[in-house]
Amino acid sequence: MKLNRTLLKTVAAGAALALSVSAAAEERVRLLTAPTGSIVHTTGSAIASVGSRHTDMTVLAAPMSGPQVYVPQVNNGQAEFTLMNAADSYNALRGGTGYRTPQKNLRVAAVGFTNELGIIVNRDSDIRSAEDLRGRRVTGVFSAHKTCEQLGTAQLANLGLSWDDVQVVPVTHSRTAVQALADGRAEVAMCVPLGQAIVQEVNASKPIRFLSLNDSAEAVKATRAHFPAGVIRAYKEGANVGVLSDINVWSYPFYLVAGADASDDAVYKLVKAIYENVDQLREVSGVFKRWIPEQMVNAELTLPVHEGARRFYEEKGMWSTAVEASHQENLKAAQ
Repeated sequence: MKLNRTLLKTVAAGAALALSVSAAAEERVRLLTAPTGSIVHTTGSAIASVGSRHTDMTVLAAPMSGPQVYVPQVNNGQAEFTLMNAADSYNALRGGTGYRTPQKNLRVAAVGFTNELGIIVNRDSDIRSAEDLRGRRVTGVFSAHKTCEQLGTAQLANLGLSWDDVQVVPVTHSRTAVQALADGRAEVAMCVPLGQAIVQEVNASKPIRFLSLNDSAEAVKATRAHFPAGVIRAYKEGANVGVLSDINVWSYPFYLVAGADASDDAVYKLVKAIYENVDQLREVSGVFKRWIPEQMVNAELTLPVHEGARRFYEEKGMWSTAVEASHQENLKAAQ
């Protein structure tokens, strides 16, 4: 019996050790995204898949209603990662548009894809110019995605208009804006990403058309007065779904963002997995063609860089004096 008891104790100890090692090897991290069907969710899901395959972590992509819901969770350490655009990151860190309090614990893990957003109408709509928008039913408010409200304001300003010039149809985010157009509640949908899944879905049954923004210096200045990050980007006819003529849209970068409390190792491993496997990501979504590994850090950031990501960029020789200066400036804003 003594032998049996000893054996049982040994087996139990071994099992406990095995479970401990297994748990350590299966670190779970969460990447919070915008709703299913959005470009942010598609991108986040692809990153989670690559991260899970090429690291010893399990990366879980979790869709939520919008940044005002999931950004505070990353800031407070309830989740490790999210995806945010540069303007929203700037506002979040500093308690600007869309944020009642500063989100001081947000850090850049990687500069990702550029997001191109435009304005859509039904293909057979008589709306073709800025003047045609006056008095029309236009999606706005964006209660779960204040960046879209900010960008919608900027898009109207680009065309010499404001919300007072249109009939506002309240929606929660870009996906519901497109749905409002499809349902006939709205005649115009603002803040619509080119290539968004729901745009393709709606276009298949009820074809849509992108309107063009103005690219004059005055129009760009008016746009930036409301949305400081980004530039005008030109698209040729046929370049994407709904691009039926040469158009201009607004383009700005998205970041992979980590909470300051996310472990350095977890951030390092996920950044490394993305950098080394971007070709696999491009097989999932064309948006990753605009995710350039050599440009995953730069000197035009709106958040400080996470220490785990910094370690990776230093190893790759991508950490420059200019990047350090930008990092330090943003750290001051995070104090």
